[in-house]
Amino acid sequence: MKKTMKKAAAGLLAVSMAALMATGCSKGEEVYPSDAVQMIVPVGAGGDTDSNARLLAQYMEPELDVSIPIVNVSGSSGTIGMEQVRTSDPDGYTCLFYHTEAMLPEISGLIDYQLDEFKMAGVCLQANTTLLVTHNDSGFSTLDEFIEQAKANPGKIEFGMAVGGYPQLIGLALEKEAGIDLNLVDIGGNADKIAALAGHNTDIINVEYALVKDYLSTGEFIPLALLSAERNPLFDDIPTAKEQGLNMEFGKFFFVAFPKETPDEIVDTFSAAMEKAVANEEFVKAAQDSYALTPVYMNPEEATTYAQEIYEQLNSYKDLFTAAQ
Repeated sequence: MKKTMKKAAAGLLAVSMAALMATGCSKGEEVYPSDAVQMIVPVGAGGDTDSNARLLAQYMEPELDVSIPIVNVSGSSGTIGMEQVRTSDPDGYTCLFYHTEAMLPEISGLIDYQLDEFKMAGVCLQANTTLLVTHNDSGFSTLDEFIEQAKANPGKIEFGMAVGGYPQLIGLALEKEAGIDLNLVDIGGNADKIAALAGHNTDIINVEYALVKDYLSTGEFIPLALLSAERNPLFDDIPTAKEQGLNMEFGKFFFVAFPKETPDEIVDTFSAAMEKAVANEEFVKAAQDSYALTPVYMNPEEATTYAQEIYEQLNSYKDLFTAAQ
């Protein structure tokens, strides 16, 4: 009788375990990831940030075996999308894809938190491709000529930018480093800036090389300087601002981050997949061919340290930002 009861109990336990496995566990108890990971890009579709997010997602999806849909949440210098991620559930299914400009809203006073309110999953790309560019009817074709004209006509030359982001920082730094007074005008993001310059409705902008390389090849746009420590081998005919006597270096790094309370094991799993994607030769070629980017992987710890170093560098311009508001 006892043996029969033991067999019955064992059978009931087996059935119960099978039922539990069939119905599944809650998302937090499943092996991560078991569902799509939503990647928030805090700018509109079509620019380099959006394209880079889609490129990374394309090569990470096979590694994680789930889809990574891109969701563009633009507005207020990226802060709307950042806030959406910051306040989302820390379950690993919502992440932020952005770049260095994520640090600027706090420095400029738009928000009251920094990247330490997120948990970094890693860095995947670096861009040393930011140019100062003018159009072919501006009256100057070199950095020296631009500075000379700006000094002769204070407040007259228009610098097209977007308030609270890298473009405004670069405009303010340009005024400081060159000792000039420009007319900084908020004309929107990259697409708006390029359209304004092409229509000769602004005089100078900062922009990534890949976004204007066709304009450069036709002579419609003229590059004045590369804002990097050294020339980019992919377009080494463009001199740096530094070699022309202007101490300006403004590169960008692209990263993925999660809400701060996301468990480390989830972030590490995502980061490991990112590392494999960044090492993929096809990813490397696509990144170089599309926006002349350098694929670089940093793990969560390295990315956190690196981001803090860059923040301290950018925060040195805080007084300029504050005065400009």
